[in-house]
Amino acid sequence: MYTYINGAIKEAIGKGKALMGKIPGARDLGIYFSPLATTANSEIQSIITELDYLYKDVDYNNPVNIRQKFYQFKRLAGKMTDIENVVIAAMSRKDKDDEFINKLVHEICKEIDYPLPTPVASCLSQKYYHIYPFYNLICIPLLESEFLLHLPDIYHELGHPLLSLDNPKVEPMQHSLGYFNIEIKKHFDGEIERRIKNQTASSEFDPIFIYKDSWFENWSSELFCDLYATYTLGPAYAWSNLHMCTKMSWDVYKIPTYQKTSHPPDEARMKAILYALELIGFKDAAADIRQKWEEFKKIIAAVKLDESEFAIAVPEHLLKSAAEHCLVGTKKSGLTLLLLRQCIK
Repeated sequence: MYTYINGAIKEAIGKGKALMGKIPGARDLGIYFSPLATTANSEIQSIITELDYLYKDVDYNNPVNIRQKFYQFKRLAGKMTDIENVVIAAMSRKDKDDEFINKLVHEICKEIDYPLPTPVASCLSQKYYHIYPFYNLICIPLLESEFLLHLPDIYHELGHPLLSLDNPKVEPMQHSLGYFNIEIKKHFDGEIERRIKNQTASSEFDPIFIYKDSWFENWSSELFCDLYATYTLGPAYAWSNLHMCTKMSWDVYKIPTYQKTSHPPDEARMKAILYALELIGFKDAAADIRQKWEEFKKIIAAVKLDESEFAIAVPEHLLKSAAEHCLVGTKKSGLTLLLLRQCIK
């Protein structure tokens, strides 16, 4: 297998060089995609350097370390694939739609005093709106630049780098998320202790542990992105969220049982968003949206399969606390709230 793995490494090095040759030049890139090209060149060169080291290093060529050599090759090949399928693909298919959406994202970031560099935007996504913070690339579906109702989701995606990148400008937001996560831990640790003490778990597969892990690993950050979008855009984000649910998600009360989920239930997201609107003075708008949300749930016959279990998985006080903590983080990060922008105007 040594002959194989060394041959695979050499092939990957050749692929990396070929990918660098696929990066468009300055005239084709335009002003918006140039930072993405710089990132791609740097990342591919770094991967090639690591692959070359993996190929030549004496320790990695020791039979004892062959498993580790395969592991490192797999890791680097995966990074190369991501760059090819996301970054290079975004640059290769750039067209006039991308020009429009990049201008829009640039204006959004300028208006809200976004503390990080403006992401490059591409109409490339095959999985709704999605951002790659490390590449500073936001992807949206192909036709979204021609329709307005989902564009508020750009604000949600802009929230993810605020929570994941190592930059002192966004530490206030990350600290707020950290304080909120402490509350989550305190709540679920207390609930788990109570269940153990009272022996209330119905089976050995108690979903309370799944709820806790879902909150920690995904839900808290997704809620913060919803809330950040609400604070910087206002009621338009809540309306957009309702519109998305009518098309994509009717199981608004769904909670996990055996596996963690990437997003909290839609009912929880909408409640948190409405709390946020009330906190920044949009009580009338929140009431209007809440009424339409309730009407929508009646139309689709949405029901909680277990009222008490839903309350355990998604405690009301945690949703309110998320809104409060995120508001503090948004203000301390220098982002301009919608209400303040309206006052300035």
